Amino acid sequence: MDELLHQFILEARELVQAAIDNLLALEVEPDNSGRLDSVFRAVHTLKGSTGLFDLTPLHTVLHAAEDSLGRVRSGAANLDTSQIDAISAGLEWFDRCVDDLDAHGAVDPQRLQQASALEQALVGGAGHADEPEASDAAEWALSLAAQVGGSATVALRYRPHPECFFSGDDPLELIASIPQLTHLAVKHRDPWSTIDMFDPFRSNLHFEALSAAPIGDVEAIFRLVPDQVEILSLRRASEQPVELAPTEARADTARSLRVDPARIDTLLDLVGELITTKNSMSALGETAIALPGGAELARSIAAALKDLDRVSGALYGGVLQTRMVPLAQAFNRLPRMVRDLSRRLGKPTHLQIDGDTIEADKTIVDELFEPLLHLVRNAMDHGIEPAAERLTANKSAAARIELRVVREGDTISVSLSDDGRGIDPAIIRSTAMRKGLISTERAESLSDRNTFDLLFTPGFSTAAKVSDLSGRGVGLDAVRTDIARLGGTVGLDSRLGQGTIATLRLPISFAMTQLLVVSVCGERYGVPMQDVVETVRIRPEAITSIRANRAFVLRDHTVPLLALSDLLGLAKAPPAEEMIVLVLELVDQRVGIIIDEINERIETISRPPGGLLKGMLGMAGTTVLGSGEVLLVLDVAELVG
Repeated sequence: MDELLHQFILEARELVQAAIDNLLALEVEPDNSGRLDSVFRAVHTLKGSTGLFDLTPLHTVLHAAEDSLGRVRSGAANLDTSQIDAISAGLEWFDRCVDDLDAHGAVDPQRLQQASALEQALVGGAGHADEPEASDAAEWALSLAAQVGGSATVALRYRPHPECFFSGDDPLELIASIPQLTHLAVKHRDPWSTIDMFDPFRSNLHFEALSAAPIGDVEAIFRLVPDQVEILSLRRASEQPVELAPTEARADTARSLRVDPARIDTLLDLVGELITTKNSMSALGETAIALPGGAELARSIAAALKDLDRVSGALYGGVLQTRMVPLAQAFNRLPRMVRDLSRRLGKPTHLQIDGDTIEADKTIVDELFEPLLHLVRNAMDHGIEPAAERLTANKSAAARIELRVVREGDTISVSLSDDGRGIDPAIIRSTAMRKGLISTERAESLSDRNTFDLLFTPGFSTAAKVSDLSGRGVGLDAVRTDIARLGGTVGLDSRLGQGTIATLRLPISFAMTQLLVVSVCGERYGVPMQDVVETVRIRPEAITSIRANRAFVLRDHTVPLLALSDLLGLAKAPPAEEMIVLVLELVDQRVGIIIDEINERIETISRPPGGLLKGMLGMAGTTVLGSGEVLLVLDVAELVG
């Protein structure tokens, strides 16, 4: 992809999100001029950026949105709900166009055809009737064009910031870049100082210019200094000029650096190889001890290994920190969705988010949105009652959804709660029995918490009718699958009439993995330590046959028993007098896995399976042992399932 287009895509997504966030805030605080200015700046910058590419429909929609916001800023119109809806729709459409550019290098032609309707919606609510034919703010441009004459279509007034040179700006180069320049006037901003007080590092210039080029071409040149320039289309004298409030200081931007995530992943792989090499040095120490007089050499190797362990650990931690991003990146689309659903369903709902500044691995943050999307939809569609029903139950007409994040050591707890009608466990049990998922005896023995777990069964749904939001039996099972893939868990709790809370527990990062290396049929495999509850030894007589299956009793609980050799399709080992069993916690039950031997516990970086192993059932990844041997890491839950 072209580097300029790649940079545009990155900036566009950030600006769209910032604009929509501020629009939603303006719906609550319509008089917040700071928010309004921020939206205007974002839209104006986006519009200027599209001028760098052949994206005329995108430029047209953004221009209409900018016009609408400009009228509000000048006081010629009020920002009402219909305008917010129209501007938000235009920005979301623009966001999808950017997704097309990122995925295919071009915008879907069918999507481009929607530009006309979006522009019409923005113009339709603009309130032109209250607008004068030519605003006072535009008089300078109209006066300049009248004095100079000619075929100019764009008027420009550029006041470089006095410290612009320290920001890397070159005002003369920008002015010289204006295409089809028909007039240029250079003035001083402030009276010139004396020679002995003159500061050559401060700009004191003021430019006025006319151009016959399209306005988008001119705006593209000044897109990085929107707070220092006013640009006006002379062909549309009735519109407001671009008059931007000063932007916030760009010190934070100057200190930040965008890095391709693939480069960080490559660096992480190299750190993994360093850790593998470090692990192999332990064997050198053992070899040295066996040599005549090798004790001193072994001590030297141990000291060097200790230093290497410290440095590699610090390096790993530093690289891992570069992958940490705030959870806000997973949450930032939820307010839009709640707002749209509350209108669509007729259920006024307020979303409160706490703890979104907590950071987690980028992969976890990127994958978290979809599970949250399912949970929010379920809360809005099933959990929250209509306003009339809430008032009857002595609740406020507006419902409340709270998304809260808490860091607990190396894990995060993400809870999504609502104050809706709650879940009736009796209905879940009866539905499960009707669908043949559980027996009557099993239903009677289930606690409420275990009953709520039935909602995660694939295909299970208590919805009375199917809608485009829910009722198809797809949702909560997908949530559990997605969270489990990230190394986390999800649970539900509910109180009838009071609401429901879904709790997701996830690792902060999962690049470094603790593995238990086990042997079966002469082969070694890695089992994630997070799945292992305990290890036990059992004798053959302790095993009970249940039809074609086996089980054993562990502290008054029956645990299904499987052999890892059978799961992997390996040759069966001869029966032993005592069997080693890994007791694993898989989803919602414990399972015993028979192995031949436990070798060691290691901490390493595992990689996703590739090549022939990609897509192979039960393979979670690979890692390299200190000996150089490649170790397959098992996904035991997938093998058992």
